[in-house]
Amino acid sequence: MARVSYPVIALIASFVCVASFAVSYSNFDGYGDLDPEQNSLQIMESGDSFSIILDEYDQIWVYSENKASSNASVKISLNGAIVNGTSVKWWDTFLTSEDGERVFVPLTKLGPGAEGEYVFENDGASLLYLVDMVGIGENLWQESSVQIMAASCCLSPFLAMVGIVGLVRSSKPSKTGPKILVFDSNVGVPTTEEVFRSVNGISKESVTATATPDPWKNEVSEDEGITEEIPDSTEGTRLDEVGGDWQTWDEG
Repeated sequence: MARVSYPVIALIASFVCVASFAVSYSNFDGYGDLDPEQNSLQIMESGDSFSIILDEYDQIWVYSENKASSNASVKISLNGAIVNGTSVKWWDTFLTSEDGERVFVPLTKLGPGAEGEYVFENDGASLLYLVDMVGIGENLWQESSVQIMAASCCLSPFLAMVGIVGLVRSSKPSKTGPKILVFDSNVGVPTTEEVFRSVNGISKESVTATATPDPWKNEVSEDEGITEEIPDSTEGTRLDEVGGDWQTWDEG
């Protein structure tokens, strides 16, 4: 029963984490921090430029509204030299407006990198939004709902894996292998007594010579007391009868 209980508990805890994530997500009220129109370093129109001093740990992402991203372009320079930001992957963070009607996609990511004064130039035809991703993360982490969602995302897969593995292992029948009998290497074929002691785990020292009396000892002693050498009288008589004959057989 103990082997089955902990996988069940792990699966229940995993479901609780999923439910906690759903409740926290429904109560999340930090959508304003995820709206570039409300929370951005700078909104740049076509032809505008913006300069900012960044340290090595800062991360600036350039966003554009999804439907206008095909006409968006940005040029970044540091001390007059062109800087190529990190290319965007499909799993990178998309931002939404607070009302959920507009989606903003990242164009390029800058940082962490070298310190200095960076200049951003909008050389495209659509609006650009410079977003401080480190600042957004710090603001969101202060909300309890985000903390619960993060903990649920980390614990739920682990607990589910523990529960599934435990159920699979407990469902397998336990196999009892044959007992290995070990005897003294100096002994040839083991006796029945040695096999019995090895199977039942009885040490040889625990079996003493006086533990079991000899069942034949008394009978042997009684027979020895009764059995005596009794001289055969008929044998002596036969010798006397033939005594004379065998002594004189060669005299004619």
